[in-house]
Amino acid sequence: MRILFIITFSLLFFNYLKAQEYVTDTTMEETVMVKDDQIKVLYFTAPWCGPCHVMAPTIKSIANDETLNVSIYKMNTDDNLTDDILRVNSIPTYFFIKNGVKLGHSGSVMRRADMVKMIERYDRMQVNGDLLPYRGKPSKYDIVEGAHENLIKKNLEKLWYNTHQLNELSWKIYQNLADPKDLKCALTLINRSIELEENTSNLETKAHLLFKMKETKSALKTAKRARKLASRSGESTSIIEDLIENIEAKS
Repeated sequence: MRILFIITFSLLFFNYLKAQEYVTDTTMEETVMVKDDQIKVLYFTAPWCGPCHVMAPTIKSIANDETLNVSIYKMNTDDNLTDDILRVNSIPTYFFIKNGVKLGHSGSVMRRADMVKMIERYDRMQVNGDLLPYRGKPSKYDIVEGAHENLIKKNLEKLWYNTHQLNELSWKIYQNLADPKDLKCALTLINRSIELEENTSNLETKAHLLFKMKETKSALKTAKRARKLASRSGESTSIIEDLIENIEAKS
């Protein structure tokens, strides 16, 4: 009887763990990305998320439903970068993945029946496409913290894989801060933005930033590159023309 109790308890405990299993950036490969023809739901959540608490019974119920060909893996967005790399902007968000390929996604509070239908529909789909790019593009740059209290590594890491957010923050630093440490931080951020995806906007930001840092030669070179790219893509060059004029006047 004691052995039977232990076995029964172990099975129940295993099912509980299955429903509550968390993954991290480093365990994605051995969990969510496994190629075993099973649907994986990558569930982005956080302890402070109210709607996520509402979803808890539904998630547990589906994870423990042996009639469904699915495993559900939670990811705490506060402790990982995968959500930033994949541009998850709100939680709860659910990625439906099979053999490492994202088949679709959904968000907000869902009824159990609706999520089950989605799981079954994705399970019937043929898997095509590239593997989920959760690792992001590596960088030759290291994060440089600024003097401002918010420009710390923990905050900057959240932007490290988003070219647009990196550009926006760099521009705000250029406009509002003057401490050399902050400007150096901004230069690293804009270099990373360009590394991810070069465009007129982030080249313009870099040129303005370099000019503010009194690195005139590099600023002029970057500004001319921005002008060339803008002309090639049919964008307005008025802002960059003004900057080039100012730089040349100071040279």
